[in-house]
Amino acid sequence: MWKAKKISICFSLILFLLHNSAIASNNAIREVAAEEKQKIFERLKELQKGIHSMHATVSQEKQLSVLKKKIQLKGTIIMAKPNMLRWEVTMPEKSITVIDGETMTMYHPDVREAQVYNLSEDFVARNTMSFFATAMGGNLNEMEKKFTVTVFCNDGKIVLKLIPLSSIAKKYLSDITVYYDEVTGLPGGFEVTTPKGDRTITKLADIKINPEIRPDTFELKLPANVWITNKVESINN
Repeated sequence: MWKAKKISICFSLILFLLHNSAIASNNAIREVAAEEKQKIFERLKELQKGIHSMHATVSQEKQLSVLKKKIQLKGTIIMAKPNMLRWEVTMPEKSITVIDGETMTMYHPDVREAQVYNLSEDFVARNTMSFFATAMGGNLNEMEKKFTVTVFCNDGKIVLKLIPLSSIAKKYLSDITVYYDEVTGLPGGFEVTTPKGDRTITKLADIKINPEIRPDTFELKLPANVWITNKVESINN
């Protein structure tokens, strides 16, 4: 039960890095021919070359099959290459997720609970950062090791539709739609759907490129009275 929840949470974290709206209803979208894919990814990589960090405000909408109402989340995110992240959710409930290059910590201060994963030893946490590095680096060959990748061009955006190859991933993830700005090369956003019909859309605003970042941004020291809820699991999954 916890492992399924854990994988679902981690996929949400991976995909949170990306953002925006659906493409299905837009008739102007054009699928890119296979021979164009590599050129597009090379262009994205070139555009992203000088970007080493990002700060943005975030709004996220989740439509879960088990709930009638949509869930709205708001907060901020700071990312730094190659594998650093701090995501703070301010509403409806506070949470902080920090990836420091070695561990991924998810802290829920209102209930004094947290989960801590070792990136080198934990399968899901390791693949969370692997996807982050691949998406930010614009590496088509690496992405195609994990997904069937279809590329579209649509109204100034480069749109990637990703369908997982792993049978394990397919249990929790149907597809991901990722949006890159054609001019800046920035990952503009994502939409993710699951086999149960759940859907998550995340939007970024007030994006700042290469902001000044405090030295302790990617450090998260948990209070002594916090319950680490995944301690019962074996670290080697």
